Amino acid sequence: MTPKSDTGSGLRPSLLRRLLAAWSTRRRRLAAERELQALSEHELKDLGIGRSEIPALARAPR
Repeated sequence: MTPKSDTGSGLRPSLLRRLLAAWSTRRRRLAAERELQALSEHELKDLGIGRSEIPALARAPR
């Protein structure tokens, strides 16, 4: 038998990876949202973004 790098059942590592990926995605989204919220109205207008659009833009896939 060859030793596995994962311990426990097959579900746990997969679940852990998904949780970590979701957590990482959420952190990136919140960071992007904070950055955009920190911009002035003039800077947002230059980018063609309204302040109300920021949450949707932060959630958009890259």
